[in-house]
Amino acid sequence: METLTRLRPNLKLPPWAASLLANATAAEKIALLVLLALCLVSGTVSAAQYVSRHTHLIAEAGGTYREAAVGQPRYLNPILASANDLDVDITRLVYSGLFRYHNNFELVGDLAEGFTISDDKTEYIVRLRPNVTWHDGEAFNADDVVFTIRSIQTKDYGSPLFSAFQGVTVEKIDDVQVRLKLSKPYAPFLHSLTVGIAPEHVWSQIEPQHAALAEQMLKPIGTGPFKFSEITTRRRTGDITSLTLVRNDAYYADQPYLDAVTFSFFTTHEEAIQAFQASNVDGIGFLPLQLAKPVESRRRVIHRLLLPQYFALFFNQQNNEILGDAGVRSALALAVDRQQIINEALSGQGQPLHVPLPLRSADSGVPAANADAARQNLADGGWEDKDDKKLTVKITTTDWPDYVKTAEIVRQQWQAIGVEVELEHLGAGTIQQSVIQPRDYQILLFGQILPAEPDPYPFWHSTQTRSPGLNLALFKNEDVDRLLEEARKEPDATRRQEMLREFENKILELNPAVILYQPYYLFAAANTVRGIDGNLATLPADRFNNITAWHVNVKRVRGGQ
Repeated sequence: METLTRLRPNLKLPPWAASLLANATAAEKIALLVLLALCLVSGTVSAAQYVSRHTHLIAEAGGTYREAAVGQPRYLNPILASANDLDVDITRLVYSGLFRYHNNFELVGDLAEGFTISDDKTEYIVRLRPNVTWHDGEAFNADDVVFTIRSIQTKDYGSPLFSAFQGVTVEKIDDVQVRLKLSKPYAPFLHSLTVGIAPEHVWSQIEPQHAALAEQMLKPIGTGPFKFSEITTRRRTGDITSLTLVRNDAYYADQPYLDAVTFSFFTTHEEAIQAFQASNVDGIGFLPLQLAKPVESRRRVIHRLLLPQYFALFFNQQNNEILGDAGVRSALALAVDRQQIINEALSGQGQPLHVPLPLRSADSGVPAANADAARQNLADGGWEDKDDKKLTVKITTTDWPDYVKTAEIVRQQWQAIGVEVELEHLGAGTIQQSVIQPRDYQILLFGQILPAEPDPYPFWHSTQTRSPGLNLALFKNEDVDRLLEEARKEPDATRRQEMLREFENKILELNPAVILYQPYYLFAAANTVRGIDGNLATLPADRFNNITAWHVNVKRVRGGQ
């Protein structure tokens, strides 16, 4: 007993164990102690298993989610916010739109309680949710909707959404109804109404040209699940270091579990990641691909969103006559190994894509690379015998690491079929001004982002070949023009999808571009942040679509899962 007492002086053994130990040899004492320890461990495990089987964890209100962001908030007003992902992130929590998205991309009412559409598909009457209040206690009504849309249409505001509401008239019917009239049918119009609604009583007295500098721009008032609480700045520089939002107890829908959401602002992604790894924040709103690997661990989870965007090689046939040869374009398309690009340039963070409409699920129909068929195409076109004509092309792209790596892999794949490739990497600002706007490239490696309800008209219609149009392949085809014009007017979703599939088939037939992949958007959070759900999004801010379900506090209650 002396050895046992020295180790655990307060340990009280049952009488039978004490009696055994008193009459046991040293070896028997050790064996008995080991047996007792095993029984204790076994009992503890059994008890834990019993508790686990007969109870489960549920969310409990309380706590704060702290997110690291790179940059500075500028325009916390939905009229101006859409040009900056960080501003959109914050305004998504503060403001509500007439409609919003579920995680499955279904469009549902938010501030809108219902709507009707006229027979000619040009007039929408939206019925508003009653008894909604702004964060300052003022009542929300139709005046706020009219003010927001007319402000977006006011040139002095300089709203990035200006073009989305051209040709739209809006008027108040009564406090809970508004009428929106289009100049011509546009099937995806309701998706435009996911923009946040701004309070007229706050902004109507501020001149549009002065709105960007107004104090209210960084102290937003909305109707969303969280409301502005506090902003902190560096005294010396004036830089914003953090912004805190707190639960809106008067929110009209499901109450958030979280007491607050705090955004902490950093200069670089490396600084944000250091704060995350040191547990000074609970998540990172955007995780660059090249910095993702060191972040993931048992305590930190990387979440992936599939956005409606794609990356492609756009052929400018006017700047290189070789690209005017259909056989050459087909050969270049056949030689591309998309999976190799994803594995090596994106570290596996994306999915292959070969059609110009981003997918909402895995694409099983992407053709595999076929270098032999590509060489045969070139041979059939007589390129092996054209000694006077060198098969040379030039790829221009930005100097971002994943773009550069993608371009290098494509060069290797094309050189393997006998095509010489020159690469040009430029800064993002330079490529927009000097290359994309004047269409001064042979092949452009670039990305395109589509709206939630895909409308490829701005990207492929013949009227969009000049800047600010987005037809980067300078593609012109009468059949495609007709399909795109009809699809954006077609109210029947099934018929519209048929038209868009026909459009895709035409692109695959003519190869004006080689669509490569659809990348994932990465963000990260500690494993203590629960309730994050969904892998589809229209914008990075859609990670907050179910923010009311996010929680950091839990409690155990009786009952199985």
